[in-house]
Amino acid sequence: MNRKNIILKNVSLGVIYKLLNMGIVFITIPMLLNYLDQELYGIWVTIFSVINIVFFVDIGVANGLKTKLTQAISDNNKPLARAYITNAYFFILVLAFLFLILGSLIIYFINLNEILNIPLTRYELNKVFFATLILVVLGFSLSLYKAFYYAIQKSFVVELSLLIFQFIVLVGIFIFSSFTTKSLFYIALIYGCSNVIMSIFFTIKFFKSRRDLRPSFKLLKLGIGKDLMDLSVGFFIIQLCMIVIFATDNVLISSLLSPKDVTHYDVVLKLFQASIILSVIAQDPFWPLYTDAYQKQQFNWIKQTILRLNKLFLLFVLFIVVLIFISKAIIGVWIPQKLEISFELIVFMGVFVVVRVYGIIYMNFLNAVGKIKLQVLLFVLGAIVNVPLSIFFVKKMQFGTSGIILGTVLSIVALSVVLPIQTFRILKNS
Repeated sequence: MNRKNIILKNVSLGVIYKLLNMGIVFITIPMLLNYLDQELYGIWVTIFSVINIVFFVDIGVANGLKTKLTQAISDNNKPLARAYITNAYFFILVLAFLFLILGSLIIYFINLNEILNIPLTRYELNKVFFATLILVVLGFSLSLYKAFYYAIQKSFVVELSLLIFQFIVLVGIFIFSSFTTKSLFYIALIYGCSNVIMSIFFTIKFFKSRRDLRPSFKLLKLGIGKDLMDLSVGFFIIQLCMIVIFATDNVLISSLLSPKDVTHYDVVLKLFQASIILSVIAQDPFWPLYTDAYQKQQFNWIKQTILRLNKLFLLFVLFIVVLIFISKAIIGVWIPQKLEISFELIVFMGVFVVVRVYGIIYMNFLNAVGKIKLQVLLFVLGAIVNVPLSIFFVKKMQFGTSGIILGTVLSIVALSVVLPIQTFRILKNS
């Protein structure tokens, strides 16, 4: 296995696809704002972030599968690989059904207008929520294809699939904005159907090229499922905590402030999120490579790789500092509507990105080798303090939307301090 060529291909193609993807996103957001308005856009972002929690709560199956499937393929154990895929599909389908039932009950019996501070009729809001829920659950049940491509060292295909998804969304918004009046229901259909179409296409594409890994219900085994779930449960706890830390921001802003403030926050987040996404793309190919190298006890390669990533991180920090000072100018050109965005929000968002990306360097390695107990503990502590800190900074300190991201930063900063220490101890002992 030529790891250098694999990294070069995955990173270069991944970055190209993601840059195109982000270009489409940057075009899509002003189109959405023009089609809806600042308030309706904020409402849509809130609804989409609430329903998309489904993708965080897969009991860690996707991440567990990514590690276990890579190990099986690395050992050339195809029957075991097929068994992991089969059992993963079983767990995902059961979860999808449970999410659909639970989500429907919540939407029907709970007044989400009051909880989320959304000024729509209950019928209109529930219609959008139901449409989004059904289509997101369908996409969720087909989402395992991403783990498959990671396991066979083709992470760039995942970025290609996301690019196609975003392109379909762009075309859909263009068509609907040209021929219809503003409607959250149409936006829900565009995003949901685009994800389902793209997931079906890439799932079929994978199994056409890798017939030897096709699932079979004959391979459903308690032992294999338990082996997969032993690692997946740890990832599941992490995912639950990530929901509290990362996925509740829009809900908190909408509830504590207003849907319009969600728009301001989301625009700044989208701008800085591009940096996180590019960093993740550059590091995603290393997960299966770390697993393979650790299985083969090639620890020097792992050490050298992590040290190189640390050197690149210093350049990344410099880029974020520059971005902080030019953000308002970029947003002014990018978004035609006038948005009142505080410099404090931009600074805290920059700090968040730096802390998050540095932690990812070490999380990737620890996830790849299944050493996640300490990470689970730190995420649980972060989830416990996140919401109280955010409310404190917004209500007591009057920081507005800046207080939300400051609470998030303080919730995850321990990960960027403790996980590097754990990583180098593991490698030293190895």
